[in-house]
Amino acid sequence: MFAGKIPLSILLILCVFGAMAQPKKPGIYKQPRILILLDGSSSMVNEWTKGKTRFDAAGEIVLKLMDSIYRFNDQVEFSLRVYGHQYDVPENNCGDTRREVMFSKNNYTQMSLRLSSLHPRGVSPIAYSLEQAAESDFTDERDYAYSLVLITDGGESCGGNICSVVQSLLEKKIEFKPYIISLVDYAPLKEQYKCLGNYLMASKPSEVTGTVSAIADAYRKVLAIPIAKSKLPEQTRIPAPSVQKISVPPVRVPVSRPETTAVQQPVITPAPEKRAPEPVAAPPSSSKIKVESSFFAREKYSRVKSLGLDRVHYTLFWSTTTPKKRAVPKMELPAKETEPPAPKPAVPEKTTTAPPRPKPTTIAKVPTIQPQAKEAAFTVKTEPAKETTIEVLFTDGKGKYYTTTPPVELLDAATGATIKKFYRTVDANGQPDPQPLMPGNYILRIGSNGNFKTKAVSINGATRNVVTIVVTRGTLIFRYDENYTRPVSEFMASVRKTFEAGTNVVQKCTEQREYEPGNYHVEINTLPMMIRNIDLEFGWSYTIDIPEPGWIQFTNTNAKGRITLWSVLGDQFAKFYALEISGNPQTQKVKLLPGYYEVHWKENTGRPYEPEKIEKFFVRSNQTTELEIK
Repeated sequence: MFAGKIPLSILLILCVFGAMAQPKKPGIYKQPRILILLDGSSSMVNEWTKGKTRFDAAGEIVLKLMDSIYRFNDQVEFSLRVYGHQYDVPENNCGDTRREVMFSKNNYTQMSLRLSSLHPRGVSPIAYSLEQAAESDFTDERDYAYSLVLITDGGESCGGNICSVVQSLLEKKIEFKPYIISLVDYAPLKEQYKCLGNYLMASKPSEVTGTVSAIADAYRKVLAIPIAKSKLPEQTRIPAPSVQKISVPPVRVPVSRPETTAVQQPVITPAPEKRAPEPVAAPPSSSKIKVESSFFAREKYSRVKSLGLDRVHYTLFWSTTTPKKRAVPKMELPAKETEPPAPKPAVPEKTTTAPPRPKPTTIAKVPTIQPQAKEAAFTVKTEPAKETTIEVLFTDGKGKYYTTTPPVELLDAATGATIKKFYRTVDANGQPDPQPLMPGNYILRIGSNGNFKTKAVSINGATRNVVTIVVTRGTLIFRYDENYTRPVSEFMASVRKTFEAGTNVVQKCTEQREYEPGNYHVEINTLPMMIRNIDLEFGWSYTIDIPEPGWIQFTNTNAKGRITLWSVLGDQFAKFYALEISGNPQTQKVKLLPGYYEVHWKENTGRPYEPEKIEKFFVRSNQTTELEIK
């Protein structure tokens, strides 16, 4: 009955698929890129559903969204920026944002690995994070079509103006509309994010599939028709020099997706809750206690099938024992004592005025022993090309090449002015991405501190320039905060290179060891355990400051049974240690990092449903706090 006629609906479908099937001419269409902006603030440790935190849920949503988009366009590049995950709440660091995964294709496994190593900690500088995304992540609107998906459980906490950033910066950079996924059902948030993009809910498991499908379907329609590049003169591709902004966060090296073999990485896992620690004698101030640690526990993983390929999906995990959490009440710190504490319970009482907080532990670089910028040996290989580009390789001069992604600054050899700044990124095979450049003579300065510097490199027009630079490894140093001359002989550290299996090293904290440049996950067996993530650069020393510990002495001469110790984690308390109160004070002394703690115990162990009793206490460096559990 349709002879000689084609229904209009079929004709429209044929037109759409015909447009999608047209061969793309290289260099004409934009490459689609989607940035995941993830909330890593302390509230993300709250329970989303039974047995799963909000950060767990957010990580699963990210991977489901990637998988859904890969099903219809596996050429989309994803990147991950996180905020609120590097500094604790008391530090109120409103510049806490960093790009954790660079833009690249097929980086599902890398995204899963990075998500598994992050932990919520601090505040929510959302406006500043959007500003950094616009200025540092969305850097080439001519060649790439950008969009953004924000996953959060709250709003701005640093006084930033989200809408102002969107109007002044973000709207000029994005090609298709962003989405906001809220992990909580709180109506006022929708109005706050109205200027940014489409607001969707994922406050419970039943909403996740619909939310992910809505975003994937919208992007499917946008990406069905290739986005053409604007026809700009060649020289306009080089951004104008800028010496005012250097706030680009470190990026991570993309790793190729394993095809058949799952990767297992050693991680430190806390001791099981029911396992009581060894009793410890009560020696003088130099005494050591036994700390349970498991440096070599293996990460669980599961396989996910998509597009006919196996992807390795690493289960999200925490590096700190957090089986239970409770909200941290507002507390005032005890006034600093000028004399030793009294012999009987030195439990700090609340005061009318809050004295300064104890100095938080931070990762710092040694301020006085850093060398000046080293002159790096280099070689240049050139070959004819349509465009003038530069590619930077790093080697130890002995055949080893590094995939590290440090910042590179190009200076005019004659004037010293900054011409171009970029992060040396690499593809899945470790090959550096070419950077477009105008012909000229340039000095290359490597590293965020200018650790290495080359002599003038001559760049000719219409050539591919491969510059190979000889560099040295970085040094990792541990020291006591504000007591640099005291050796850190009490603790051990586990140092693991991120994304690389089999790189775990257990070292004494008195050692100064060299490591290859890269991103490292460091765990120190203090109580509670200290966890740091650092970027080790070429030829540079990094110092991790450890607060000098103090002691908690339980003076009970009566047997109270098993107690648990809880420490501050973000804006909550988390359990990290168990101890048996036998009535012998000599076995009831524990070495702890300075700070606020809680002790929990059952008054009647025969009544398991009765609530626990809780007592707060405070520990200072090199001092003993005495407490009797009544």
